[in-house]
Amino acid sequence: MGDFQAALLHAIDTAQNEFGVRQARLRQNIETYGAVSTVKDYIKRNRTSDGFDALVNLGQTELTMEALVAKHHMLFTDEEVNFCFSALCGVDYYKR
Repeated sequence: MGDFQAALLHAIDTAQNEFGVRQARLRQNIETYGAVSTVKDYIKRNRTSDGFDALVNLGQTELTMEALVAKHHMLFTDEEVNFCFSALCGVDYYKR
């Protein structure tokens, strides 16, 4: 399992166990298709991750798929990374 997939699954587990944010569909897709493929599919559909709004509202934006894409940007196209940057900028993630 790659670093990105491990980090994303860890973030999903943390979101659920510590903050009660369930992302069952995202986890299932990652386990079936892999993290990079799943993320690319979400972005292609112009969808933020299942728990994005809930995690932002809880002040846990760093646990979102989008924040992890920004950290692992080398795995994604510029357009995919820009989609995530846009979502993160929309919630003032970089003003901290």
